[in-house]
Amino acid sequence: MAGRPHFQSTPWTNGIPQVSSHTQRQQPPALSLPISSARIHGPAMRQPREVASFSYDKFRNLHFDDSSLSYFYLLQDDVSASGGIDLSAGYNVFKKRDDTIDEHLDGMLLSLVSLEKNTGKKTTGDIITWRGIVTKLLCLPYSKNDGFELNAVWFDGQLFIEEDLPYKLATQRPSDQRSELMSYWGYKFEQIATIPKQWNECSRQEIESRGQKSVSNVAQYCSVVKTGLGDVRLVIAGEVDCVWDYKPDPKDNVDNDPKLFDNPLDHYVELKTNRVIQSDRDASTFENKLFKVWAQSFLLGVPKAIIGFRTEQGYLQTLEEFETQKIPGIVKKSKYSNPYTTWDGVDALAFLAACLQWLKTTIPRADENVVWKIRYLPRSDYLTASKTAQQSFLHPEFVKWRSEHRMK
Repeated sequence: MAGRPHFQSTPWTNGIPQVSSHTQRQQPPALSLPISSARIHGPAMRQPREVASFSYDKFRNLHFDDSSLSYFYLLQDDVSASGGIDLSAGYNVFKKRDDTIDEHLDGMLLSLVSLEKNTGKKTTGDIITWRGIVTKLLCLPYSKNDGFELNAVWFDGQLFIEEDLPYKLATQRPSDQRSELMSYWGYKFEQIATIPKQWNECSRQEIESRGQKSVSNVAQYCSVVKTGLGDVRLVIAGEVDCVWDYKPDPKDNVDNDPKLFDNPLDHYVELKTNRVIQSDRDASTFENKLFKVWAQSFLLGVPKAIIGFRTEQGYLQTLEEFETQKIPGIVKKSKYSNPYTTWDGVDALAFLAACLQWLKTTIPRADENVVWKIRYLPRSDYLTASKTAQQSFLHPEFVKWRSEHRMK
């Protein structure tokens, strides 16, 4: 059972934090959540379970299948034999997705339409959003430097949340050539570490020539997952880098026996790159980076992450595997954790539980199709909510489907 929301100096009243008498000098904004004290301790976590998946192809066309799913295939011997793989290769012909195009929740919502047409049932859940947004909220108590804005709207009894892209584009730091190159290294690592089919279905040429092809981040594979924290049920979608061995065929799970169920999430892998650790400061910096690795993997139910360690010049040197559930313990026991590493997974989940409960209870359900703005100002201690006059961002086809098929 989830505990009641607890605030060190701010009691919980009707889902809205109220300031205690001794803190009246610093009155918080209306409809706000205090980040430093909002906690629900010991929230129950629902085991993530995949309910759908979808793919974007190299032209950014949407498909309700696994066509863009990749398979991990990279041996440490292959990395060592080459003396290090150049992750900068092909940078000048990188095919980058246009991230100024606002796709809202489109891919996810259309995949739910496809799912519901097949099952004849409404996808249940209190909050529907991208995994990246929940990750942002989970990490917020330990990542306060960057502000953000979210848009939220109630429809058909569910709260939909997206990131406000215009705000993100207007406030993001200008990227220089070095940061663009380092970002590319991550995509290049994904390319050389994966193959498009299981290894026994790939030709030798497909495997050996993959590093010679141009890199693109246009194609994506996403998993749609039902999970939950405390009293809030979630439906989240997030990109999956690759599968470790195979993805179970849904036909093999038709009996729905929990003991026999082969969860596709158990086979997924997160891929990341990091600079080779050469000092205590490098180690503590890496452990802080592991916070986001753990958060995004944990939320979607991805059991492992593979980190490719590279040189300062971008040459891949070694591979290391991390089990998602063990990452918090690794950091907690590390000799580098103090004074630089600050995060605590248990505390972060306690905050997320309070945050999700606040979103669910603060934004009025009666305001269906009314967009609310969720704001966080850099280095502040409050998440705020306010009503807007914006138009709903939900895809028209999803709205039409749900409106014509009001399902319980």
